[in-house]
Amino acid sequence: MRSRAIVLAVAAISCGTAASETNGRARSVSAQHAAFAQYETFSFGSADQPAKGYEVSPHSLEVQKRLVEIVEAAFRERGYVKTGGRADFVVKLASGTGEPKTMPPEQRGGTVPATGFIGIDVYDGASGTQVWQGSAFAEIEMERIDDALLARGVNHMLTTFPGKDAAGSSKD
Repeated sequence: MRSRAIVLAVAAISCGTAASETNGRARSVSAQHAAFAQYETFSFGSADQPAKGYEVSPHSLEVQKRLVEIVEAAFRERGYVKTGGRADFVVKLASGTGEPKTMPPEQRGGTVPATGFIGIDVYDGASGTQVWQGSAFAEIEMERIDDALLARGVNHMLTTFPGKDAAGSSKD
């Protein structure tokens, strides 16, 4: 497990991409050996743990439920087909809530927003090897879930995930 984290950290430094907006940032890492051109179907696996510093909360569990629809739609848009059986790749989602950042006394005034984490991990269906990872972080409101913010985070993460063209081959 530790070696996987080190490999992913090195990969993130060497080939990760970042997208930022006023509220949030996203990045993704793809394994160089992944056979994306052969992938046609996907399924969802059990949830992964959130990033370090983020905890599973009732808020993040609701976020995770909403992520399933958003991520499924995003992969369908890219030409992949969801299956209930054995899939070419398995998607595992993660979400978590972080503590509000502490602010110096002179900057305190209103409510300091909490931070949220969403993650998408993709594993090769045959080997179980992780082939792609995306993550996004943003300030969140604990009173409500911003579906538009979730969709933006997913879309930013998946900008580097190869889609399928009409003939079924991978396109970059």
